[in-house]
Amino acid sequence: MCVALAALDAIVHIEGSNGPRHLKLTELHRLPGDSPDMETELAAGELITAVEIPPLPFAARSVYRKVRDRASYAFALVSVAAAVELDERGESILAARLALGGVAHKPWRASVAEGVLRGAPATEESFRQAAEAELKPAVGHAYNTFKIDLCKRVIVDTLKELTRPGGPT
Repeated sequence: MCVALAALDAIVHIEGSNGPRHLKLTELHRLPGDSPDMETELAAGELITAVEIPPLPFAARSVYRKVRDRASYAFALVSVAAAVELDERGESILAARLALGGVAHKPWRASVAEGVLRGAPATEESFRQAAEAELKPAVGHAYNTFKIDLCKRVIVDTLKELTRPGGPT
């Protein structure tokens, strides 16, 4: 669920002894760094009380795709949450939101790809360029290098599904 919420700019509301605060969902989870035992930015005694999804008019044209290695409730090898706003003719992308799962220790907002897509034609070539730009700095480790190409293909396929006439099914 966090990958989809990251794509939709969700806000996490938190209560604690120091009073209420809020974070963007993309700021809630931490990368391992010096304290791999700390997975979130929650302080001791803090509790998430609400998750707010800001109104995005184009979120009605959104989809979440999860690729896993078996048909059980396994973790995603790669997942993509996407929402797009097309021009009135359905030919150009006015805005896009993308988040990736299974590729980092936290949901990964694909802001580079979003920038490439903004104003681009809604074509497979544009989707490929966005995926390539987002994953250009990606580095595989040991047995997970295959995820880089898999993620590119899932991004392209998800965007093709979102932008075809009639939208996702």
